[in-house]
Amino acid sequence: MNEQETRDRLLEEQEHAAIAPLRYGFDLGRREFFQWLGSGMVVCLCACPGLSRTEGAHRQSEDDLPQNIQAWLHIAADGKVTVYTGKVEVGQNIRTSLTQQVAEELRVSPDSIALIMGDTTLTPYDMGTFGSRTTPTMGPQLRNVSAAAREYLIDLAAQRWHADRRSLVAAAGAITDPNSHRSIAYGELTQGREIVQMIGDDPALEPPSQWRIAGTAMPKVDGRAFVTGKHQYSSDVIRPGMLHGKVLRPSAFRATLKSLDPAGARQIPGVTVVRD
Repeated sequence: MNEQETRDRLLEEQEHAAIAPLRYGFDLGRREFFQWLGSGMVVCLCACPGLSRTEGAHRQSEDDLPQNIQAWLHIAADGKVTVYTGKVEVGQNIRTSLTQQVAEELRVSPDSIALIMGDTTLTPYDMGTFGSRTTPTMGPQLRNVSAAAREYLIDLAAQRWHADRRSLVAAAGAITDPNSHRSIAYGELTQGREIVQMIGDDPALEPPSQWRIAGTAMPKVDGRAFVTGKHQYSSDVIRPGMLHGKVLRPSAFRATLKSLDPAGARQIPGVTVVRD
């Protein structure tokens, strides 16, 4: 290392040493932690896995998705299918893609499916919509749910008819027996009751080579609402007394606030200045 490189290295080390510690740092050792805590009390909460749609809410791990069909999917007596997911539609077209995957595995028309998205009272998993996780996480989950529900419906029809389930066919929202030409709609089988069954480890998924709905082009679900501006994004939601904020950030690295005159801002109607 020559003399110039040595001076540069020393200068770099001095600059790093001059940077003040983070104001809100929490790199505490055990002793410092208890000194900081004082005589307070630590409360730890553990949520047990739920079996119902609402009991399974607020999941925080992709490895801990509820494995009961009724948490994710419901078939009404009229055949309408309701699917629950914590993912939300913010323009990435997942309402359409998830609908296609459910329709493919359940073998129903996409028009018969309604997605409940981001309703934290109803959805069993609402970790959030971020990082392009819908396709690799929620897509396979709903495919598994739909395939398991389809196989369960075949079992119900086989029991009802005392038939060999291997001869029954699920298609167009109904189970059909080609031998006897009998057919029964999904809604008639469920009578609107919840499908209280586990998904299982290896649902019989439709291979991509045989897809008829998934992976194909179809009109965007609620496309007219997006085009006309009727669709409400998160930024369109207005609540009573809600304010819209903007953070005034430093103009340069390590800059500190020396003075601020908020008088002009406070004179603007409806403006509230918050200084932390």
